[in-house]
Amino acid sequence: RDPERYALLYQLVWRVLHDERMLPEIASDPLVHRLHRMEKSVRRDLHKMHAFVRFRQSDEGRFVAWFEPEHFILEATAQFFLDRFRGMAWSILTPLGSLYWDRVRLTIGPPARRQDAPSADAFEEGWRGYYESIFNPARLNPTVMRGHMAKKYWKNLPEAQSIPGLIRSAPSRVRQMIERDAAMPRKRDPQK
Repeated sequence: RDPERYALLYQLVWRVLHDERMLPEIASDPLVHRLHRMEKSVRRDLHKMHAFVRFRQSDEGRFVAWFEPEHFILEATAQFFLDRFRGMAWSILTPLGSLYWDRVRLTIGPPARRQDAPSADAFEEGWRGYYESIFNPARLNPTVMRGHMAKKYWKNLPEAQSIPGLIRSAPSRVRQMIERDAAMPRKRDPQK
């Protein structure tokens, strides 16, 4: 969403057309470096949208998600969500625009407000239970955790409500794991 994006691209094109044909491959050039950083930021935002969209079922049976992207990535993410959730009617609402899928046609719509999306649904407990079951207290590193799941996303992730409690209980859970007798994994009988 950088307001200079078009001016920067124009500078790049102008320089390439005026005898700097290899410019896009010169990573040390300040313009190229800045454009690469911008591209990386957009790619990261795409990845975060793929990872952190959580659908909630509305009263009408449609699945609705709220997400707050940093960049204009909504249309670029559409195919990912179509491929993954083709069989259900869904909407993704953002302050920059919206996507609506009715199982036949994708429609791009206007910006939305957070209150346009459901605030909770019956499956929220499922998200929390899943996250709690895969949380490994012995590998707790809050700095790395926030690097992968920045706090700005927590307000829209049902499982994030569990994080403070999991962090608080991690030291005692690790102690319990150490104190417990080690047990060899049971071999599975392929006949059963």
